[in-house]
Amino acid sequence: AVVSTQSGPLRPGFNVPIISIVIGSLLLLVGLCGFIGACCEAMFLLKAYMGFLIVIMLMEIVVAVGCVAMKSSVESYATSRTQELIGYYGDEDKDEADIIKETIDLIQENFDCCGVDGPNDWSSLNADFKDQTNGDIVPNSCCKEANRDDDTCGSKADYRTNDEINSGGCKTSMMNFVEKNMLYVGIVAGVIVILQIAILIMASKFRTTIEDESYENF
Repeated sequence: AVVSTQSGPLRPGFNVPIISIVIGSLLLLVGLCGFIGACCEAMFLLKAYMGFLIVIMLMEIVVAVGCVAMKSSVESYATSRTQELIGYYGDEDKDEADIIKETIDLIQENFDCCGVDGPNDWSSLNADFKDQTNGDIVPNSCCKEANRDDDTCGSKADYRTNDEINSGGCKTSMMNFVEKNMLYVGIVAGVIVILQIAILIMASKFRTTIEDESYENF
């Protein structure tokens, strides 16, 4: 069945700009707690900063363990959500229309892929790409790198006969990329955790120093 791009709005809660602003604001708050606490020697803010760091680290561990333990569920959820976004691709009535388009185009261009499982996803999930003048078509971001300068690349022919587009799905391409770079992902994650632990230790040491000085002055 084809999902029309003019169907109901995105699932409540899906608002990338608002989510980004909220996360950024929380991180800014954490940073301010540490900065002001250190500059003003405010014990309450330093303790709050340390508490935030511990919570963030615990959340990272929970998310990492959850992704590994529930790999199939995470994969299934990501697949269904991406398929849903393909259905909204090009729908200018959505507040997130530009973000959806840019995100999907970026993924398809960088991973040299088309659709979630293949080019057929576009005609089966989005009515704007089905039964057009030249048949079932795909966005230009599905085109092979050498053909992307041609604005009609994805629509000049039915995807079944168009040899200028990528035939592989993004799901497989992205999974292969992650598996090939798992070592680097682990190293980066490890460095981030070590830095967070080091910052936590330094904040704790600084708090202890302030407490000792306050005790001596008292």
